[in-house]
Amino acid sequence: MTVTKKTLFISVLFLLFFTAHISASSFSGNTGGRINYSADKTSSSYNPQLCLEAFFEGQFNISSNIWSHLDFSIKTGDFLNVDLFSAVDSKFKIDEISVIFKTQIDKNQNYFSCFMGTYDPIGSDIFLQRYLGQQKISSKLTESWLGQAASVLYPHFGIGISDVLKFGEQPLALGLYCYFNNEDENYYVFNTDLRFAGVYRFFTFDIAGGIGAPLSDNYKGEEVIVAVEKLYWHAGATLLIGNNYTQGLFMQAGIFNAAFAPGKNSSDTFKDDIYILIEPRFKIKNTHVNLTAWSLPENTVNQLLFIDDNLGINLNIYSESLIFGSQKYTLGTNIAWSFPDKYFTDIKDILTPIKSGDFNINITPYISTNLLSGEIHAQVKLGIMDFIRSNWYDGIGADIGYRVTF
Repeated sequence: MTVTKKTLFISVLFLLFFTAHISASSFSGNTGGRINYSADKTSSSYNPQLCLEAFFEGQFNISSNIWSHLDFSIKTGDFLNVDLFSAVDSKFKIDEISVIFKTQIDKNQNYFSCFMGTYDPIGSDIFLQRYLGQQKISSKLTESWLGQAASVLYPHFGIGISDVLKFGEQPLALGLYCYFNNEDENYYVFNTDLRFAGVYRFFTFDIAGGIGAPLSDNYKGEEVIVAVEKLYWHAGATLLIGNNYTQGLFMQAGIFNAAFAPGKNSSDTFKDDIYILIEPRFKIKNTHVNLTAWSLPENTVNQLLFIDDNLGINLNIYSESLIFGSQKYTLGTNIAWSFPDKYFTDIKDILTPIKSGDFNINITPYISTNLLSGEIHAQVKLGIMDFIRSNWYDGIGADIGYRVTF
């Protein structure tokens, strides 16, 4: 009997729920969703679109030393231009299924995990939060409503195991990951990654790197069981100088699946596989001012809420302590200047798209506050260049989202 990927996922999912039920485990997590309005710019007339993104992240505490994670997300197409009871095209994705076993080794804590999907993605805060108790430090510009798996650098994606060692009372953690995936469409790829992270008062770091080996069976008949024709390497780093309560400098950089192969220069990498984000952060009394410069791959840009183009700069001015009546609000504005299909390697020739007007200027005021047991967020995006180049309605977009922790 052949076991398909779909059958395997369903079986593991059932096992997790059953185990959680019979052990009377406690449950925690967070979930959220957002509705996005925009006009279809490819249409010759006004054609409004309404799409939905949502995610769920849950932890089942089977015992004090064993727990499991279940994360999934959904992204729909336009449901404004279909009949009320008609089906809407959507993408459903199980982002993570994992089981974690905690043991004590002298004064150190060891976390052994078996996982499927995206696990401890590089570029998110999840590793720092899970093992070192760090608060969120990632850029507000890279927020997503598709959960933690919307990684901004590269994911540990596939089926595998990991082992993370937390060094006693020291704010340090070391992780090893071994997993198979199908990143190369022709072969299964065996990956091994090493990760090291630390949290100090004025310095936080999360550094990872690894190698992937596509396993080829094209050499059948020779004295070879499995051949490795090339190697992929990937690496990522998140650094914060300062902390959330001081002036600071936040930086992220990464590269995904650069290839080593016979006769190939190791420096031959694709610019759209490289991730760079630099963000000086200033705090003036109760006002935060973040200036962000980025060069991002297309797949990353498609996951993000505030970023539309591959290369750009953004000014985010916001306050998290505005009081109206008895309610506390966060109020801010993003002002972005960005260039489609341009990367950091194109900066030397940036005057060309500037002179031709091939750039975008977006102004995005936003507001958020607590509502019931969650947080509601609303924003309006004004595309200044869309007002100039095309119809006025092409330059207006709006989002409203809600996120709750339980």
